[in-house]
Amino acid sequence: MTPEAIRKIYDYSYWAFERVWNCICKLTDEQFTQELGYSMGSIRNHVIHMVSSHHRWVNRLKGEQVLPHLNFEDYSSLTSVKAKWDEAKAEFLDFIYSLDQAQLDEVVRYEIHSRGVVSSSQRWEVLLHLANHSTDHRSQILAMLHQQFGIQTIEQDMIFFLWGEGVNKG
Repeated sequence: MTPEAIRKIYDYSYWAFERVWNCICKLTDEQFTQELGYSMGSIRNHVIHMVSSHHRWVNRLKGEQVLPHLNFEDYSSLTSVKAKWDEAKAEFLDFIYSLDQAQLDEVVRYEIHSRGVVSSSQRWEVLLHLANHSTDHRSQILAMLHQQFGIQTIEQDMIFFLWGEGVNKG
């Protein structure tokens, strides 16, 4: 996979997240942190999980020490979560925009202690996994917003981004 393709996937992914975030912003802080009994629990927990995953995978892909998962309870408001998201987004985009083809093709060894996994993959494969992981959690969030709170949600298909709605490149 080329650097341009990875960048486009992440430009789309962050474009889609901003659209989902606009739906999330219709919640109160109490609704945002409310336990919903599905997957990560609250919508806040889903977003923090995504932030934590991005941080941890960047650490792995750089060969750095993987930091512990972020603590959900450290983020009690929409404002604090969005600030953390924006920080992670900037770090992640700086990282992927710095990668060339050789770095994307490089095989990276990593460990996921919570699953007892030691494995290796090409860097682009891990980046594709993480983009897919984000799509999964955005979909879960959209379903919870609609089903639990009656909030009108959006479509997040990449084709809409490609058709020109994705004018914000990061």
